[in-house]
Amino acid sequence: MKMLFVLLFCTSFLDTVIQAQDNPGSGFISIDCGAPNAYTDDNLLIHYETDEGFIDAGQNMQVASRYFTSIQQLLTNLRSFPNGTRNCYTLPVKQGNSSSTSTKHLIRATFFYGNYDGLWQTPEFDLYIDVNYWTTVKSNYTSSEIIYSTWGNYINVCLVNIGSGVPFISVLEARLLDNSIYSTTSGALQTTFRLNMGSLDIYRHPYDVYDRIWEGIQFAEFTTVTNTTNLDSLKDDNINTYKVPTEVLMTAQQTTNSSVGMGLLWGPLNSTNKWYVYLHFAEIQVLPAGQQRELEVYLSDKTLVANLMLQYLKPVTLSLPPVSGINPGFAIVSKSNFSAFINAVEVFLFTDLPNSPTDLNNVNAINDIKSTYGVFGDLWQGDPCVPQKFTWRGLVCTQDNLPKITSLNMSSSGLKGTIAASFFNLSALETLDLSYNELSGPLPEFLAFMPNLRVLNLSNNNLSGTVPEVLLKKSSADGTLTLRLDGNPSLCLTNCNTSAMPPSSSNNGGEKKQHTIHPLVTAVASAILVLILNKWD
Repeated sequence: MKMLFVLLFCTSFLDTVIQAQDNPGSGFISIDCGAPNAYTDDNLLIHYETDEGFIDAGQNMQVASRYFTSIQQLLTNLRSFPNGTRNCYTLPVKQGNSSSTSTKHLIRATFFYGNYDGLWQTPEFDLYIDVNYWTTVKSNYTSSEIIYSTWGNYINVCLVNIGSGVPFISVLEARLLDNSIYSTTSGALQTTFRLNMGSLDIYRHPYDVYDRIWEGIQFAEFTTVTNTTNLDSLKDDNINTYKVPTEVLMTAQQTTNSSVGMGLLWGPLNSTNKWYVYLHFAEIQVLPAGQQRELEVYLSDKTLVANLMLQYLKPVTLSLPPVSGINPGFAIVSKSNFSAFINAVEVFLFTDLPNSPTDLNNVNAINDIKSTYGVFGDLWQGDPCVPQKFTWRGLVCTQDNLPKITSLNMSSSGLKGTIAASFFNLSALETLDLSYNELSGPLPEFLAFMPNLRVLNLSNNNLSGTVPEVLLKKSSADGTLTLRLDGNPSLCLTNCNTSAMPPSSSNNGGEKKQHTIHPLVTAVASAILVLILNKWD
């Protein structure tokens, strides 16, 4: 049996893209990074936002003017990040139906250097998806795409400076996928290539409801098959579960005769890599009555993985077992009188995700704190604890499978307003330092009920009112909390409310003299004072 294997190289998607008339769904996030204004792309029919609301750091830049006439509008602007090691976009995404349900997204990041800085030196930097390494960017023009699942309500895409130039990004896009497609037991899938066989065109939204980019290709070793009729019959989502665009399925390539097989090999040749392959078929030729095209699909090691009987205009997607080894690939062989045949193919590199994110309740709490006080916008980005080398300033976290914040130091950070309730949701917090700020209002009682809190420093603020008795008890009688309240002149420690006490006979006007107790420097002194007052009573 003869099998023809073709070594495959991906083409650039800077080529012309075919569009149609449609509108993207609510699962789209589209950012033209560095753009001065939001706009709708008239060809893609996608509304692109500016960076505002997605990232606090960075500078808007524009590529060299020499490129303006030869590139899409999407690529004329970019955002660069000369400051900080890790700069992260935060993408709000649709949550699953329950806390145990994840959502799946296609994330695409596009980079066009275009000599925006006049240095003619393309930078090299790392890209992270949430807390895990995604890829390294080093090209004048490139695009990276990953299929990624999350249980949270946002996804962080982070650019990391590795000392080889200033990170930048041109376009960032997120597309919500159906959870039933592109399934893996773990990890994520990086797109290696996605081919529209038998075509010279590239299709994406609005032809593709998920805005996948299908690159047209015609291999000289195969013949091309097309069908421009009966398009509507391929649009049934109950059959076309991967929602491959009709225009993609209406072209194919086949071998010159039924005795010749067809196949694809790709690289890089690394035996440790694991690839996920999806083959898309739809019979688009009218065959003699009572006859069907029968195909066998093999892995490159000649393992038979499937036998297919194609029906006219009935889409079929075949998910191959993970492919590995130094010669990854597949082969299609005809078992009928009709040639081996395929409409489209997708290949993904499996990407392990070894790092676990910070506890979600902790993440939500610390982000609420960041938002409440409007501080550390350019320093507190991405996951607060993971990876450890990027832990936020002022935080100490556990280093287990579900990291939590154990220490938070926001001293001298310009905090204004009351003490936010979100601090209570940092359930593992042992040390909280909010000293030397401008916090005001009463001291909240919930601080006494934080289960692991051992050190609380609120000195040198503008707190007022009285200290909750339960908090004083925890810092004195129980001795489980070291409490600092000095430097809050309007804060009274105890015996501050005397309106219900009978008037003193020794006082003119019948008013009892009020003893104002000034906050002491240490919790030990405070405890001694409380004992003395109790003795007076």
